Amino acid sequence: MAYPTQEAVPSQPKRVAIYGGAFDPPTNSHLTCAAEIVHSHSADEVWLVPCGPRPDKPKLKTPAVDRYCMCQIAVNTVFSPDFPVKVSDIDMGKKQAAFTYDLLVELKEQNPNTNFAFVIGSDWLQPGTNIAEWTSLNKAWKEGMPEAEKEIVTGDKLLQEFEFLVVPRPGYDVPKTEADPTGLKAFGPRLRWMQMPEHFHFIEGNLSSTEIRKRSQYSWRVQEAAKGGKLRTIEGLVPPGVL
Repeated sequence: MAYPTQEAVPSQPKRVAIYGGAFDPPTNSHLTCAAEIVHSHSADEVWLVPCGPRPDKPKLKTPAVDRYCMCQIAVNTVFSPDFPVKVSDIDMGKKQAAFTYDLLVELKEQNPNTNFAFVIGSDWLQPGTNIAEWTSLNKAWKEGMPEAEKEIVTGDKLLQEFEFLVVPRPGYDVPKTEADPTGLKAFGPRLRWMQMPEHFHFIEGNLSSTEIRKRSQYSWRVQEAAKGGKLRTIEGLVPPGVL
């Protein structure tokens, strides 16, 4: 006797929010933001992606592998093992950090059954910034060609092919109108706000890695003068393992 077979239900693509940055160092605010993305149900997972070397940022002196290790320490000591925040090593070992479009294309090629959304703060939607003008490396460029042709504009492709998850940043509001109640249509077709569930309020963080570095340099100077002491000026602002 033949039994009817049940058709396999196609699995839904996993939704992953890509949270990129230098993470020099990763702060408690970075982890709070990643956690709130999970709590908002805006993504199934959040991947922290510490960037590779950035020639355009001469102040970024901490090696990429050190920043990657700090992210791993932070995630694995702050969150429970099954909490869906992870760290990606996709930019490790590269001579130069991948441009955003190239990074997302590479991630998509490696994870075809995954929908990626790139996390940005509302500070990226202010006058003077334009995602459509973001660039990528020109793979056709060769020695002898004009330096100006080393990069090509891929911002329009980025906006068309990938989603953007916009996290509100204190002091960086985006104007809303009747025609555009989200305020995001003017920037691209696939931008959406991170929205918390009903009765939840987004816990904002405004702690910058720059401030952490400034304070740690001050602490080291004081420590050297006193021949002892600890990095008290950043304690409580970064995970203990990062400290």
